[in-house]
Amino acid sequence: MFKSKESLRLLIFMALVLTVPAVVSHVLPAKGHFDAKPIARLRAKKPNIVILSDSMVDNGVDPELLGKLLGGRRVELLWYGGTASAVWYFRLKNYIVASDVHPELVCILFRDCVLTNPTFRTGGIYRSKLETAMHPDEPTYQLVLGKGFAGEGDMQRWLDKIYSLDARRYALHEKIEQSSLRLVATAGPAVSKLRRWINHTFALTNLSGAGAEEAAAVTKARQSKFDPDPRRSFLPHMVATAAEARLPLCFVRVKRHPSADGTVEQSESLRKYTSDLRKWIEDHGCFFADDTENAARTPDMFVQPVSDHTAAPARERSTELYADKLRPFLSP
Repeated sequence: MFKSKESLRLLIFMALVLTVPAVVSHVLPAKGHFDAKPIARLRAKKPNIVILSDSMVDNGVDPELLGKLLGGRRVELLWYGGTASAVWYFRLKNYIVASDVHPELVCILFRDCVLTNPTFRTGGIYRSKLETAMHPDEPTYQLVLGKGFAGEGDMQRWLDKIYSLDARRYALHEKIEQSSLRLVATAGPAVSKLRRWINHTFALTNLSGAGAEEAAAVTKARQSKFDPDPRRSFLPHMVATAAEARLPLCFVRVKRHPSADGTVEQSESLRKYTSDLRKWIEDHGCFFADDTENAARTPDMFVQPVSDHTAAPARERSTELYADKLRPFLSP
């Protein structure tokens, strides 16, 4: 009798361990809410040029100065630190195209192989940035990331479907963060100001060593060869989306942190990748510029040590150099 009761308790305990996390997991929404604010901002500002990027444009581009240097055009920076090709595609499709503003030029600033690495910065803490730019039904997401996301096997995908709590843990983090901010701030607007202050204080450009770690992660994500397969890259979908909307699209490869002599070390495979990338982009009617060998972008313009980010004092000069790259793609 004793063993029977103990066995029953053990079975109940095991059932609770297996079912409670599954139930809790599905209480969370399937994805984050779509953020429509960028659409309203684009419609209000009606920019002539829109730049998509990650934190490379933080201190790297002064939008007002860039607009003046490019003939008095309005420039909008649609950037978010820690984003990559997946977010850029959905922001292009769901924000820029959806806004109907039809800018003269949409420009994507990127590093090395990020354009064709679809899984880079799409999980964990980066997941929310992706989901806020996505609608619930996104066929391209399913094509590129859906079935084989992060190289998962069938068993892992089944477990993720049943026990999605780990994949959705960032949603809990966001709720905790928002509640904490409201405890400190006294009103809604104050929450926004506090969040901006925190983001600025702990930005990569202000944290010693963080820029080097971030740059190392980009280097680690390099690919051995260029692959434009639309099942394994968001790049073809970016180009197709821009073409359908008749939006001129350009890609600018930014210069990474150079050595003391101002040059950037590049392997033969990376040079071959970049050459193939350029040819494919230009063959598909888009513009391509490479700032990697720009001697005017000197080592002192970068955050030290070994960060790809532009130092704040070099913002004006950096903007001038980017203006030189973009000017040939615009009408006089």
